[in-house]
Amino acid sequence: MNADTSFVLNLLNEAYERLKNEYWSTSVLGPVRAYAAESDVDKEFWALFCALIDFQMPVKSVLSPMLFGLLTSMEETSTKFIHLIEDTNLAMTILKTFSWKTNRGAKIGFTHRFIKIEDLISLLQIFKEIMHDYGSLRNLVEEAYNDSLFMDEPMEGVLAKFLKILVDYGGRPPLIPTKMASTLKRFNLFFRWMVRPYPDLGLWSFIDKKELLVSLDGGLCRVLNRAFSLPVKINWHGVLKATKFFRSLNPDDPVKYDYILSRLAIMDYCTKELTRSKCFLCPLAHVCKFSRVTYKPKTKALRGKEQEIFEKYLKIYGHEIDSVITEYPLGRYSADAVLHKRSCKTYVVEVEHTLNYNAIGQIVAYRFLYFKIHGKMTNLMIICLEAPKELKEMCETEQGIEVLEIK
Repeated sequence: MNADTSFVLNLLNEAYERLKNEYWSTSVLGPVRAYAAESDVDKEFWALFCALIDFQMPVKSVLSPMLFGLLTSMEETSTKFIHLIEDTNLAMTILKTFSWKTNRGAKIGFTHRFIKIEDLISLLQIFKEIMHDYGSLRNLVEEAYNDSLFMDEPMEGVLAKFLKILVDYGGRPPLIPTKMASTLKRFNLFFRWMVRPYPDLGLWSFIDKKELLVSLDGGLCRVLNRAFSLPVKINWHGVLKATKFFRSLNPDDPVKYDYILSRLAIMDYCTKELTRSKCFLCPLAHVCKFSRVTYKPKTKALRGKEQEIFEKYLKIYGHEIDSVITEYPLGRYSADAVLHKRSCKTYVVEVEHTLNYNAIGQIVAYRFLYFKIHGKMTNLMIICLEAPKELKEMCETEQGIEVLEIK
């Protein structure tokens, strides 16, 4: 593994640990995990239901609030999802009448650009037949998986049989593709939820997670192309190509980074129009040739207000520190400081009067330069007198930057 690949892998692993709890709020996995299921069978069908409606609709503003509203309605009526599968009339009533909230006000009933409630009822009837013939989704998938272990990609065999059964039982677009011509994103997403450990569900240990395939969509294609110069098309060949790339980074868990990279499009950090992208919040900003982050680290020494702010910091927190180097050289540039705490943590430090985008860009650049020189990741800290709340939260959540306000 070369230095650049090692840096990318460390960057992704660090982002994964920092963001895995945040994923719930920007993914349909949130309501999937929140459901207090009657059994694993109940949970499996609920997860597949949520995965299949996850397309062509905003997750944060529509899908998640709607699914949480449906959960609330079921809880209030002591109804489980498996009851909706068993009772068509009950399902129709709840799907038409449950209430949920958006930023624009209250809504009633299920809504989707491409799915009608009648489509959902048909889907639930398919679930009922699967439950009758196989007992659970697990039994169906485990049988298909065991039959496909001879294949180079066992999950291709699983998907083929899974789709055939769903279609044979009455499936029809838009909920269920009729052939493996698309990326089958929603199915690969569902399998990732069922197989991978936290923050995924980890219910199906019989599938080796190294066999999982990437849940590919346009946003992930864009990120792969821009950040890794990997041209990927939205088709099945693209799924295999993207999966092969991630296996080169992490052979044992290739889809581990799915949600980190899909988040970049969901949060509008990496948009179709580059000029609208928020590259300074992207963990891949300084390995992406399309990034608009062009901040160059300052070469001037600490002086004036910066020196005063840093001295105030040392006066308050100096007892925690056993080493400080100011104007720390990083190639042709220099960080305001690098300090080592008694807790054995090293920090690259940027000092500013007020937290701003320029400071964020600089400190992220320092992380890359520090890794390139020393071969290891470091912690980041911005010391300032003032920090706008939203910008501070962005730093801490999206980039893992510790922001310390000196009052």
